Amino acid sequence: MHEQLQQAFGLAAVDSESLTPWATVLRARAADGAEAVVKVTATKPERAAAMAAWTTALAELGVPVVAPLALAADNPQRIGDDWWVVYPFIEGRPYEGGADDARAAGDLLGRIHAAPVPDAVLRAMRQYEFTDADFDDSHDDLVTLQEELPKHLSDDAAPLLAGVQQLLDRWWNTALPALKAADSDEPLPRAALSSDYRSTNIVFADDGRLVLVDPDNGGVEPRLFELAMALVLFHREAATAPGRMFSDAEWRAFCEGYSAHVTLTDRERELWPHAVDHMLWEEGTWAIEDTDADGWANPRERGYLADLAVVTPERYPLP
Repeated sequence: MHEQLQQAFGLAAVDSESLTPWATVLRARAADGAEAVVKVTATKPERAAAMAAWTTALAELGVPVVAPLALAADNPQRIGDDWWVVYPFIEGRPYEGGADDARAAGDLLGRIHAAPVPDAVLRAMRQYEFTDADFDDSHDDLVTLQEELPKHLSDDAAPLLAGVQQLLDRWWNTALPALKAADSDEPLPRAALSSDYRSTNIVFADDGRLVLVDPDNGGVEPRLFELAMALVLFHREAATAPGRMFSDAEWRAFCEGYSAHVTLTDRERELWPHAVDHMLWEEGTWAIEDTDADGWANPRERGYLADLAVVTPERYPLP
């Protein structure tokens, strides 16, 4: 595949080994010598075009995010069954935790949410839809969690099992209906966003910028939901992040950075606990179920998952 990518994009070189075990992200070098990466951006042409338009718009607005490199060949383009894109390679360090890193991460998220992206770009992007899962589907997920958690966290199984049962009850009976009703009455403030804002997708560049390097799950969604998603998933699968969720100090710093660019409405603040429960069930339980044996055997990842399994919205109020 790397040879096919090299030829299609007119690149000088493409490595055969991925930079990450979770997706195919190949180091490359452009014909002009620029360091680059090649990765899948979408499976449909309209989605690929929307991602390219959005990231280019952000870059033109001065928001530090990777955007398709200008090449002699089309970028992005379809190769095989997928649409691939060539981005600049960002040299730098990963997120390491602590208040300073968390504040910088919140600042970048706020800048992304506040960016005045053109309406035409917003219309072309994926639009948020609430889950259409029924209670039986959700109960099946609960059963899976009740089977899996004792295997990996046997010392703490009883409170964990009670906690996930309570989370499902809160989400299904309270949080999901409240969020749907609020969004139906008056749509929640939306933004173009990555819908996967976590520490593995940002790099502290050598030039001092914090850069979003994996924007390709992007869409137009309630900004409150991505703020909650970041809370839930930020330390997932991150080798250099602490083996837990945000500390109180990190969360305050993250919110301070975010609030420098975005002021949440009173209604959003009221809905915050429901948004956290929504993301804990939709994304947090998925993260637990999706982790393989190697992930659970990793002390750092296990610590994060154990923390995730018991967290409630009360632990993370908005400042």
